[in-house]
Amino acid sequence: MIAFGKALIRSAVAIGLVLPISPVDAALLHQYSFDNTTNDAVGGMNATLEGNAQVTANGLVLNGTLGTYAQISGYAIPTSDFTITFDATITAYNNGQVVEMISQGYSGAPGFYIGLAGGQFRLGDQLKVINVPTPSLNKQYSYELASNSSGTQFYIDGTEVFTSSIEVTAPQTGTTTRVGNQFDPYNENFNGTISDLSIYSGAASVPEPASLVLLGSGIFTLALMRRRARRLD
Repeated sequence: MIAFGKALIRSAVAIGLVLPISPVDAALLHQYSFDNTTNDAVGGMNATLEGNAQVTANGLVLNGTLGTYAQISGYAIPTSDFTITFDATITAYNNGQVVEMISQGYSGAPGFYIGLAGGQFRLGDQLKVINVPTPSLNKQYSYELASNSSGTQFYIDGTEVFTSSIEVTAPQTGTTTRVGNQFDPYNENFNGTISDLSIYSGAASVPEPASLVLLGSGIFTLALMRRRARRLD
């Protein structure tokens, strides 16, 4: 839900309705806009481009070819109790493929990943394939995975699409955090664009839905008042 909330809050900040705020109950560890850069804006754990990977104004562009991904220099995802948010556009995919948007560790560790297999999402070795279908191609979606000792939640565009009592963890050995491919020795290359990757320690929460509705109403009302004021000038 943080993805939807952040977008709404950004709009409110932009028009001066509210002051900028940060997620509560969480610490932002790493942030990769992939806007013409592979730098980590928060933790200094930068990434390098491999194969045909590129960074543009739209984000990290991956063409699905062998060895194409962004390799982060360390283990950006904590072992447990973390939240990951990012935006992604799938350019090409068929249900026979296994691809990963982000991964860390090694198989059986249990390994961590967010990806697709058989036309469904999959969330690490602990949950594997879940009953959430591949979204539309060539359309950007916001994703959020939150996991702690109480379980795991997965959101797409602010809507919870999956929940489980099973906690997902991320190994601190094996392959360091990788964006757009599986950890070694697998080649499960993503074809699309990934941007605005943020990794938190803890639960990255935003105002409750009712508060967001009121905030949205306030934004709309303020905009309407400004339009009316311009008409009277």
